Amino acid sequence: MNAIEKPAEFYDRPLDGEAASPGMMTAIGQWTIYQLQGLIIFISIAGAAFWQSCRLLTWRRTVRAEFLNQCHQIGTRALPFIVLTALIIGLGVVFETLYWLRIFGQSEFAGSLLVIVLVREIAPLLVALIVIGRSVSVFMIELGIMQADGQIRMLDAQGIDPFIYILVPRVMAASVCMFSLTIVFTVVTLATGFVAGNALSATNLTVYDFVFEILTAMGPADFAAIPLTTLPVGYVTGLVGCTTGLSFAGITTDVHHLLPAGIMKAVIATLLISVVVTILI
Repeated sequence: MNAIEKPAEFYDRPLDGEAASPGMMTAIGQWTIYQLQGLIIFISIAGAAFWQSCRLLTWRRTVRAEFLNQCHQIGTRALPFIVLTALIIGLGVVFETLYWLRIFGQSEFAGSLLVIVLVREIAPLLVALIVIGRSVSVFMIELGIMQADGQIRMLDAQGIDPFIYILVPRVMAASVCMFSLTIVFTVVTLATGFVAGNALSATNLTVYDFVFEILTAMGPADFAAIPLTTLPVGYVTGLVGCTTGLSFAGITTDVHHLLPAGIMKAVIATLLISVVVTILI
């Protein structure tokens, strides 16, 4: 049989070394393109939200009121959870650090160790997880219900830009509150560990000596690490929650399906930002 007489199926057979399952490669390529498109869209929305937040015309009375309301929901109402968690971490981390360093005669390293472990790593991460579980998940459900019930389209029909009225104040409130809650968490944690350490004779430092040791151990990079970690984490996780809810295309009873993927994205974004900041500074 010469080349002209060979059937068409002969030319469709995979050659030696050629992938035998082009369907799998196609699926992988489509998935990769889909993820890249989603990332590009997310970056574009993030840039647009930041640009709008920098414009004075954006912050009209209704937007300011929504921003303050979200700050109350994300920040003020989360304070009991933050303080309770800080008390537990203060007893479990700060007190134990002071106790064991004194046992081994290395108390002079307490400040440096607490700054590295608590201030730079534990505090931003735990606060971010609390905000994600308590507030970002609410963004997904709330905006998903609004999208399913047609309330977003109703706002648009009334001449109210949902992007400015709904997304921008929530994202900025999440960013500001993430920073503020991290400061509160850090102060309460250190104070709890210090009080417990003095009460149980784990340390004999005075308040002035303890504060001075912590501040002396913190260099410019450590002071910069707090805002450079918490502000982007709050911004990105808030944006993940809003975009996840606004992209919902189902019915109201199915809105809870947004939570697993949305929370996973927010947690992964938190870890990536934390790692990048740690590496850079």
